[in-house]
Amino acid sequence: MKIAFLASPRLAAQGALKELVGRYGQTAAADADCIATVGGDGTALKALHTVLPMQAKPVFAMRTEGSVGFLCNPLRTHGLIERLHSAVSVELPVLQAEVEQTEGQRRALFGINEIVLIRQRLQEAKLHVAVDGRQDPMVITGDGLMLATPLGSRAYNRSLGGPHLPLGSSLLALTGIAIRRPADWSQMVLGGRAILDVKVIEAIHHPVRMETVIDTVPNIRRARLFCSRDHTVTLLFDREAQSEFLAPFGRARAEIPT
Repeated sequence: MKIAFLASPRLAAQGALKELVGRYGQTAAADADCIATVGGDGTALKALHTVLPMQAKPVFAMRTEGSVGFLCNPLRTHGLIERLHSAVSVELPVLQAEVEQTEGQRRALFGINEIVLIRQRLQEAKLHVAVDGRQDPMVITGDGLMLATPLGSRAYNRSLGGPHLPLGSSLLALTGIAIRRPADWSQMVLGGRAILDVKVIEAIHHPVRMETVIDTVPNIRRARLFCSRDHTVTLLFDREAQSEFLAPFGRARAEIPT
């Protein structure tokens, strides 16, 4: 089996990487059967973004001691091939954003857990928000908005009081960030085919940026956010690690194929 290894720059991760490459070799990501990471969730998410153009190339993440490793398996340098062959796969949806900046530049961003629109300076963000092209758009003022997948609903979204979504569902969470008039806003659960159109009001004077765990794009004028039809990503888990991963999602474990 051909494996591409990716590791955190931390000393412990680099030491494990050296041992793993010595045992199994190192293959370029494009030519590998899977990506194996050493570090924490940040390293795992970086790998998941790396494989977005490489459909069906799974990621097997391993956590080093002291790392936040919600997405990770225990780190062991021996028996990796056997672990990969017996691993359980969990397919995750991917968010996509089509963005126009104030100077007219256009680009696409992807998010595994969430995509955030947030004020760029101390001035509050003013956002015109429409779901599925409805004729009754919302105009909100505050720090910004977040669109989260079921995976992301357990992290930043949860700290903002956003809805907890079952893993394996096609739902999305739309959560406000410090909305100025809370009575005018309710956190939302959207269907997986929902399309969110956001226009930044007075974008020059109240600048807004878009963030994922990988990218930051400043000076947003407008954006369309949705669950990508063309991209998914796959995590591999040891069976015991899969149980730990699914436990916070409760009954959702029954929805993940084994």
